[in-house]
Amino acid sequence: MITAERIIITVGAVVAVLLQALVAPHIAVGYGIPNIIAVFCIAVSIVQPNMYKYIMPFVLGLLYDLVSGGPVGAMAFSLTAATALACWFHQHSSNDTVFMGLVAMALGLLCQEVVYSAFALMFGYASNLLQAFMYRMLPCLLYNLVLGLIAYPLAERFLSTKAPLRSEITQLH
Repeated sequence: MITAERIIITVGAVVAVLLQALVAPHIAVGYGIPNIIAVFCIAVSIVQPNMYKYIMPFVLGLLYDLVSGGPVGAMAFSLTAATALACWFHQHSSNDTVFMGLVAMALGLLCQEVVYSAFALMFGYASNLLQAFMYRMLPCLLYNLVLGLIAYPLAERFLSTKAPLRSEITQLH
């Protein structure tokens, strides 16, 4: 059965791929190109942990690799690992506050950038470790963290299936 969450996530995935292909290269700051697909996948995996943890990040990571011209499979692997780590961290933190969601988002984005930079270094897209860190990982991570500060609360608002607390229900009346 197709639910409203699935429709929102599917439309969001299509929009994220289109923004990554059409807009992200033009809003780069230096070598820092935002990874809208990574931000979207990690936000969705934290908010909907049981549904979109492995397949969606892998497929969108492959699309990113094909669009960006990077090593094919590198983003698919790093994004799948990052979403699994962020989801696991958020589930085991025993704290459903927005702050812990943002911490899980930052941890996932850091993991994704470290693994992708390692692949870029292995496949010759960066000449040394300092270049991979300073010119690729650090600017992209900062850019993605800013996007994550915007994307996670939106995902929490539109995709969360948690029931409101009893005190919130009584305040509405």
